[in-house]
Amino acid sequence: MRCLKCRGFMMVERHYTLINRRIYARCLNCGFWIDLADLLRFFHKVIDSGSKGDKVRESFMF
Repeated sequence: MRCLKCRGFMMVERHYTLINRRIYARCLNCGFWIDLADLLRFFHKVIDSGSKGDKVRESFMF
């Protein structure tokens, strides 16, 4: 997986807390990280609204 900022290598990490489990991808070069569950939810909304024929009005902030 390539970094969205510097095009470096991203490594997937799991973080466990008492409340939830999160999966992140973190760049080894610049330290940029992204929550993969949020990214998956974003693409699911885009695909769902596209299949209904609605305009895609979702945004994902990096």
